[in-house]
Amino acid sequence: MLEMRRQEIAEQKRREREMQQQMDCRDEETLELKETYSSLQQEVDIKTKKLKKLFAKLQAVKAEIHDIQEAHINERQELEQTQNELTRDLKLKHLIIENFIPSEEKNKIVNRAYFDEEDEYWKTKPITRIEDDHQMMTRPLSAVGYWRPLSHHSHMAMMMRPDMRYKAENVMMLDMDLPARTTKEYQEPVIAPKVAAALESALRDEDEIQVDASGFHSGSGATPPAGLKKPKSGRPRTGRKSSTPTSPFSPSSPGSPLYPQSRGLVPK
Repeated sequence: MLEMRRQEIAEQKRREREMQQQMDCRDEETLELKETYSSLQQEVDIKTKKLKKLFAKLQAVKAEIHDIQEAHINERQELEQTQNELTRDLKLKHLIIENFIPSEEKNKIVNRAYFDEEDEYWKTKPITRIEDDHQMMTRPLSAVGYWRPLSHHSHMAMMMRPDMRYKAENVMMLDMDLPARTTKEYQEPVIAPKVAAALESALRDEDEIQVDASGFHSGSGATPPAGLKKPKSGRPRTGRKSSTPTSPFSPSSPGSPLYPQSRGLVPK
């Protein structure tokens, strides 16, 4: 509406300028007809002045046309730049709508959109009708978070018992769908029986050997206890071992030393 009013005002001003120019031309023609010249030189001088005036007007009109053309070129460049920016934004929004917004939601918005001529702006119609105070019914307080109203007893029974009598949604209770297993149980390596027996005997703890040292004497050659007898060897026995002077004590007289005695000077 405002744009149409601006166009009408601009058209009216253009018509007024044209009418003023026509009136000026008619006044000049009338003055030329009324003028009388006394001599030929006077007529030449007057027409020369008029020619110079018209030439000055022509130059002014040419300068005005040049300025208008420059302004038009600048305005056209600005409009082209604005058009390119708007086209780029429009392509971006179309790409977002096509890839991220479902077609049903897009159609809903398109059907609700309309152009307001007074404000020169796109607007959307309201979702609910507000004429005659007709609005959508509000959800009852007993159905907060559910598709239908539920009593307190139904709500408690649905929480306590898994049966489907009191359930408003999620009637089927399904087990968790586990993924396929990617690991295996640990299995001990298989060993041959002989190798296992050898390892077991090598790792078995030996029993402790207890020795009774009560029968030993400090300086006597007493017989060792029966538990500590020297095992018999396979060599034959040649004879009884006699006493030798190499031992520090003699078996016949225990306790007497068998060291050599000096004989004194030996005669030649």
